[in-house]
Amino acid sequence: MNDLHSVVIHDVKNQLTELAMRLAGRGDAEKEVNLALNCARRLTEMLLLFQDEQSPMQVNVDSVFPRDFMVFVLEEFREFYPWLIFELNDALVPDTVFFDEALVRLAINNALHNACHYAQTKVCLSACTQDALFVLEVSDDGPGYPDKVLQSEGKLPSAVSLSGTGLGLYLARKIAALHTLQGVQGSIELSNAPGARFRMLLP
Repeated sequence: MNDLHSVVIHDVKNQLTELAMRLAGRGDAEKEVNLALNCARRLTEMLLLFQDEQSPMQVNVDSVFPRDFMVFVLEEFREFYPWLIFELNDALVPDTVFFDEALVRLAINNALHNACHYAQTKVCLSACTQDALFVLEVSDDGPGYPDKVLQSEGKLPSAVSLSGTGLGLYLARKIAALHTLQGVQGSIELSNAPGARFRMLLP
């Protein structure tokens, strides 16, 4: 993929996101918002995979204020999905953590998009520390992940729905694994409790 192709894909993705924002503002276009956001997300995933084939992804680890990160991410989804309840659980969040903010945001955005698509009424974004790992969790009150997705856990592309590509979870696992510290590698975990629960664990 040359630079021109990358620029065009990036521009189309931005225009689709802008379209989704305008449709969300109308309040009567839930399916159209989902369609536009899903197309924009797929373009982002494909662009990242193509770029990774040419030059493997590198993480740019820096200090991040996790509360600010979580608030910023959720605000965007509240705008896109005003009919859903969004919960933010940050009571156990440390003041500062270290990760590649842009790549982790891409992974969490994908998890939130899936959660919003299948949630009945509520989506929750949580974070905490667990065994010296920083854990970001996205959960919803929907039907949960299909068995094939739980079995794959993002190791191979496996679509969450018939309309999905499965690249989001695959990229999330790859992004998590790029974060390493003292021999410990990041990972993702998928479960149903009973709705879908996505966890990203970063060293």
